Amino acid sequence: MFGGQGNRSEHPLNGWDREVHLRHGLTRYQRGRDHFEVRVTVICAEPDRGDEPGTVAALLGELGCRATLGRFDLGGLDLEAIAAQPPTVVIVEAGDDLGRAQKSIKRMRDEGPLVEVPILIAVTVARLPALDFSIGFNDFVLMPIVPAELYARMRQLDWRTATFGSDELLKVDDLVIDIAGYEARLAGRRIELTHQEFELLRFLGQHRGRVFTREALLERAWGYRYAGGTRTVDIHVRRVRAKLGEAGAMIETVRNVGYKMRG
Repeated sequence: MFGGQGNRSEHPLNGWDREVHLRHGLTRYQRGRDHFEVRVTVICAEPDRGDEPGTVAALLGELGCRATLGRFDLGGLDLEAIAAQPPTVVIVEAGDDLGRAQKSIKRMRDEGPLVEVPILIAVTVARLPALDFSIGFNDFVLMPIVPAELYARMRQLDWRTATFGSDELLKVDDLVIDIAGYEARLAGRRIELTHQEFELLRFLGQHRGRVFTREALLERAWGYRYAGGTRTVDIHVRRVRAKLGEAGAMIETVRNVGYKMRG
């Protein structure tokens, strides 16, 4: 993914992507959404020392990210402002202080505006065996931190948790619908779908949050009135849900109306 020094003229990057590539010699750009703005909340033992070299906050500054700092007890954070505009990611700078860091993560996952925000914990190799993977963080990074790795992990977290769409690609949680490639993947695994199943999934994905009657799905998803009647919609929805497993719950039944994909 990352390599040696690249030619600056080859990378038409914006914002913090440009900072990372030009300062740290990253030679390939992971294409994502345009104008990717990174807002990071850093939880650490001593926020007042956040500008010291080697700290997470200092590295984020080098990467061009906007960071706000708070203590392990979440002191120093403007929770109302965070609720109005949540960060892209929370980084808990545990280091060797794993006990307080993990309590902080549990507190964030229990309540407050950071409940749904992805969390990355930074920990030393010495404390890695004691890391409790059940407390609710999404990923970890080892200290001392390599800037390129920090960049990659934040981008990966944003991709995992994002919901977005374009003319050729739709993403809902772990489901990615590649319209141009005519395939769907769930957590990276290809889902084998028939033509009608794919078209149904694509149509619902392109209209997330909107409810469609069975008649409308027959006409608009498949472009014709199927001889089997509206019952065929129920059958195909059931098959798609089965192939998606637990993720199939994103296709919701609206009683006495029809179906929608969760927005």
